[in-house]
Amino acid sequence: MTLSRDIRPPLVALGFSALLLLPGLAVLGGLLPFDQRFEALLIVSALCIGACVATGFTRAELGFGPPWVARHWAGGIALTLGLAALIFLEANYVGGRSQPDWLAFAPFYVLVSSPCQEVVCRAIPMLIAERLQMTGRSYILFSSVIFSLMHCAYGDPLLLANTFFAGVVWAGAYLVTRNIWPLVFSHAAVGTFAFWLGVA
Repeated sequence: MTLSRDIRPPLVALGFSALLLLPGLAVLGGLLPFDQRFEALLIVSALCIGACVATGFTRAELGFGPPWVARHWAGGIALTLGLAALIFLEANYVGGRSQPDWLAFAPFYVLVSSPCQEVVCRAIPMLIAERLQMTGRSYILFSSVIFSLMHCAYGDPLLLANTFFAGVVWAGAYLVTRNIWPLVFSHAAVGTFAFWLGVA
């Protein structure tokens, strides 16, 4: 017995969401050490991206279209500056936290984590949203909630709020541009700034 075409997309959305949330929930449940959260996220991201490639989705459908579209980069830089300004204000209001060795973590965050998160939290949810015929607002909410809850392992309500808000901004940009490159840059820059200020 095969699933009907009407049933399959919602099941894919639920399975995808559960897979992305699994590492954070495993950390909270004591099943996965906190220090291994990045490796788990990388494995989950690779599974999601690999499934998309195996299914036949193209690089363009995953957001890796022409990288140098000037208006996309202008918008991405404007979003980055706006988010950085808000993070700076927040850091002055709530104060910073001590951070682990950021220099050791930075290459992984900038070159691996940020690109993976943008693909699995922006591009793949868009593919699912299109098959479910979601509205743009529903896609933005879906993408933002997934992005925020991926960070549940930290047990930090402020971080969940910050990642949800940033997710709304980046998902809105992806909805318009379908270009992942400026968002990877923005994610890496904003995240680096937030770590430096001690609010991430």
